[in-house]
Amino acid sequence: MKRIIFIILVVLSGLVAYYVSSTSQILNDNQKRSAENVLLDNNLFPARPVWWSDGKILAVGILPDSSTGDAAAQTACDLLIAEQLPVSGLRIEVYDVLKIQNEDEWSLLGFAVCE
Repeated sequence: MKRIIFIILVVLSGLVAYYVSSTSQILNDNQKRSAENVLLDNNLFPARPVWWSDGKILAVGILPDSSTGDAAAQTACDLLIAEQLPVSGLRIEVYDVLKIQNEDEWSLLGFAVCE
């Protein structure tokens, strides 16, 4: 009987941890706008960030010849960290902005997770 109760408690604690992590945002709305403005000030990112997903993923567009995707994503992380935004755990995905505009095709060039 104790074993069953222990297993139920472990499963419930796992479910609660998953729920809390899946519903919490890394950045609030004001911080998101600040992050977007920081990236817009950099020539590497020619367009406003494409979208946010649950406050945990930021998708940005670059010109395909301007940088590699992973390097551009790391640059975005570095810029946001320099502005002292709480971006630890934020995943930045980099897409080809021309393919999005011309063909409506989302071509992932790279990503980075800010630490």
